[in-house]
Amino acid sequence: MQQAIAAQVALLAFSAALVAGLLAGNTPLTILSRSLIVMLGALIVARVVGECARRVLRDHLQKRKVEIDRSHVDGAEAAPSSAERS
Repeated sequence: MQQAIAAQVALLAFSAALVAGLLAGNTPLTILSRSLIVMLGALIVARVVGECARRVLRDHLQKRKVEIDRSHVDGAEAAPSSAERS
């Protein structure tokens, strides 16, 4: 999913650069070369941001899992076992 989003951001940047070049009245070679550079730059930035977001989300979910597991263990230790009740 991260790669798909990065590709979409890169294509959006490419199309925005194309439109900006056309509106500025640049030559086709200038428009395409600048648009390709912008697309590659956006792809790199989007992949870095996506990787950072993936790591942040993974760390958050791992912390939540540890908290849930800890609460289940604490709850099981606090409840008397069937052998202790008899």
